[in-house]
Amino acid sequence: MSSRLPSQKSAPGVAIDAFEQLEDRRMMAASPAVVAGIKVAKRADADATALNSNRITVAFQNKDGTPAALRLVDATKIRTFGYANDLINPALQRKVAVGLTVENSGNGVLTITTDRLIRKGSRLQILTGALTDSKGRDIIREGSNSLVFTVGQNKPRYTLSNRNFVPTDLSYFSKDVFANAPTPTTASTAPSAASIRTSLAAFMNAKVTRGTITQAQANNAVALFDNPAFSYVTPNLRAGLASLYGTAAEPAIDSFLGKSNLTKKPYSIIEFSSAISSSAVVGETKISESGRLTLRIRPGYAGEDFRALSAILAHESLHQDTVAASGTQGTPPNSQDEEIIANTVQATVYIQQAMVDPSFVGNGTVLVNSINDQVLALLNSGDALFPYGGIRQAPARTNNGNVFVGAKTNPGNYNNNTAVKSFEDWIRREYVFRGFNAGGTTANPVAVSILKNIVGTAGNFATLGTQVQDYLDTRNAVLTDATYIRMAQALKLTF
Repeated sequence: MSSRLPSQKSAPGVAIDAFEQLEDRRMMAASPAVVAGIKVAKRADADATALNSNRITVAFQNKDGTPAALRLVDATKIRTFGYANDLINPALQRKVAVGLTVENSGNGVLTITTDRLIRKGSRLQILTGALTDSKGRDIIREGSNSLVFTVGQNKPRYTLSNRNFVPTDLSYFSKDVFANAPTPTTASTAPSAASIRTSLAAFMNAKVTRGTITQAQANNAVALFDNPAFSYVTPNLRAGLASLYGTAAEPAIDSFLGKSNLTKKPYSIIEFSSAISSSAVVGETKISESGRLTLRIRPGYAGEDFRALSAILAHESLHQDTVAASGTQGTPPNSQDEEIIANTVQATVYIQQAMVDPSFVGNGTVLVNSINDQVLALLNSGDALFPYGGIRQAPARTNNGNVFVGAKTNPGNYNNNTAVKSFEDWIRREYVFRGFNAGGTTANPVAVSILKNIVGTAGNFATLGTQVQDYLDTRNAVLTDATYIRMAQALKLTF
């Protein structure tokens, strides 16, 4: 006898009997197995360094407390996602699915490995048809009944776990890295001293508004710019120095203009000048015959924004000594490792200035775009405390760790066709190309003060070498997760 009601009619190709039987089965198919516990752990490599992945274990048990016998039917129906910062539209957030590898580990345990760190407060959905018990009854945890992760990353750190970041507007970057980037503008014409002063005063007042500095510090910055005793310093560089108030490199101000350097005398020259070695790319710190420190910057940068120049000044303050590398007059000793540290300071200060007003990072000039290349490498780096940033290779989720996704072959033209894997790698390959030796150099008090402002006071700062680089990879207190997100938004990056 048929179970079909007389009034029912089947559509062509549809068996109503079969449909009804399936519906009956599903209504009765809910498994009595329950979740006994869930554990989320951050995976680590052989050196105990955090990976960009979680291991999630979910234990199921029967009503009598015994482990449930599980059958993994369709792993694609086990899902989770999290909300990240939308880098292109900062007022919005972005829903991002997490890739899962699911394994039935036996004894009632499901083991899930994620392809990135999970978002705290996100949910694990086990949909119909994903998992059954030994009798084929569905174990379902979806909607309001899904599993909530009480541990994981906040929104900025979840966003960072989706790196590497990728440019959406190549006008922010150099043709040395991205072949399709437009040619940047050469800013060789210096603005008037009056216009520089106006811009400096407005910028320092913006720092006051943000709570970065006091009004007294802002006044000191403008007074420094106006001081006739410092008129020998080119106005744009003078503004760059004054703008270092409130940054990690604030100690560099007295190093250049006072006695807080190894010579115990102010620098005798701080200017744009063609009297610079052909091998110097941007600036050059030297020791004069009279034993005074000097700083010359290529005149092609005379019209660059003073905030970008402030980062160069911070960098150069680390290069000082009482004796030159080649006698009583010349260039202080330097090395690849010192340059990695000095360029980290440079990028850090640049980001600090951009957090007050990011408008200058889109100027499209040679210097700005070159530093933007560095910042992109830095934003895509960080090993020891991932997803926090650092300078070493990060466990990036995509593009095999390449910090310059879409870059040309031989980025930087340093005769190295391999992908750049970290900020440290990017800086080191430049100075290898330029013939700098490896190894550390003796630190100076100004360098130590600046570095302690960035990473804290604990540690050994006597040598600008790998130990200090370790600090920069593990505890940059200036570049927080939120700062990384804001800088990525300023550079129009995405993932």
